[in-house]
Amino acid sequence: MTKRYIYIATLLLFFSGLNISAQQMLTKHDALRIVMENNFDVVLSEEQLKIAETNTSIFNSGYLPTLSGNAGITYNIDNLNVERQDGSVIETTNAKSDSHNAGLNLNYVLFNGFSRKYNLERNKELLNQGQLNMRATLEATILTLFQSYYGVARSQHNVENLQETLVISKERLRRMQYGYEYGRNSRLDVSNAEVDVNTDSINLLNAKQNLANSKRDLNFILGQPANTVINVDTTLQFNGLVNRDELHASMQTESVQILIANSNIAANRSATKATQGGYYPTLSLNGSYSYRRGNNNDASFTAANTSSGFSYGASLSWNLFDGGSTRTNEQVAKINESISQIGLEQTKNQLEVDFENAWGDYQNKLFVVQAQEANLQTNRQNFERSVEQYKLGQLTSIDFRTAQRNLLTAEVSLTQAKYDAKIAELVLLQLAGRIQEADF
Repeated sequence: MTKRYIYIATLLLFFSGLNISAQQMLTKHDALRIVMENNFDVVLSEEQLKIAETNTSIFNSGYLPTLSGNAGITYNIDNLNVERQDGSVIETTNAKSDSHNAGLNLNYVLFNGFSRKYNLERNKELLNQGQLNMRATLEATILTLFQSYYGVARSQHNVENLQETLVISKERLRRMQYGYEYGRNSRLDVSNAEVDVNTDSINLLNAKQNLANSKRDLNFILGQPANTVINVDTTLQFNGLVNRDELHASMQTESVQILIANSNIAANRSATKATQGGYYPTLSLNGSYSYRRGNNNDASFTAANTSSGFSYGASLSWNLFDGGSTRTNEQVAKINESISQIGLEQTKNQLEVDFENAWGDYQNKLFVVQAQEANLQTNRQNFERSVEQYKLGQLTSIDFRTAQRNLLTAEVSLTQAKYDAKIAELVLLQLAGRIQEADF
């Protein structure tokens, strides 16, 4: 196993010791544990890895001898007319005879042009690719998981904010109704307050529906029944990625995409060397044991004969010309090797673009978070002053509603900005091959 793969396996082993109840908070560590156990992509990746492990077995190496057995029995019924040297004639009708045979054949290839050696190297490299592909699946699944997990958390925040907004709107409606009863407010003021309550109720209902949909999406990623009851942790922890050069260097050496591309080059190089084995002779050792017994018919001089024994030897074969098959296979293998080298360069170039985009996006989103935090603080202060002025009758109902909506917009925008920044951070860590080190 690769060092990185062992690290991830250890990480998952740690998470496997955590427990969760469907009625309790679904922590981030619980979500990681469950998705590694149940997610369909992860499970399929594990099964594909088993195939690569099986292909690397000693039983698929060509280094073991072959042993075959054979047995048979033959019955004969003949009509015979035998004329002997002395002139006598023997005629036999329906003369019966039979023969029995059995044997074991052992063959071991001592040398076949190093094809076995390089095929085994290729299978080992394909196993390494399988491990890297599984790691890539794990990293992609982790990113998808937290995109969905934070989507639920964001929806929960929105529901909480809209609930608070609705409480304020209902309190305002209650005050308007009291004021109308005492003649301080008009019927229009009460109607406007009722409209705002209805609007906030509809917004809250839609937000709850979005939250329910987000939870079902998360349950699908977790491999759980769609309506499993879950509540997520809405807190966020940022890694504080400030060293761009360190992340870039990590991407060049730890990115799973680059590791897979390098592994593909190594596998194709071994495949090329394996095809070149066709230019060399094959030397084999062989041995056999055979047993035969025959029961003769009446016309034979002997009633039966039995033979058994061992034989052994060596054989050398050299395909001096195979019509060009070996040469063709070698050329195709070299082309595949060249293609894999081009694929590595393409992967590196694409990662450079993705990294620069991700780094710029991350920095931009961090700035947006800071700006939205300042915006929220300003809107909260404005709303608090508006509440005081509204209670004193110094602020109209429309202006109060404007301050209330500005506060809600600022709260929603800050929540959105924080989760967007966190996802951008995870994308950057995934490109650098370090997403498993993230503080979620």
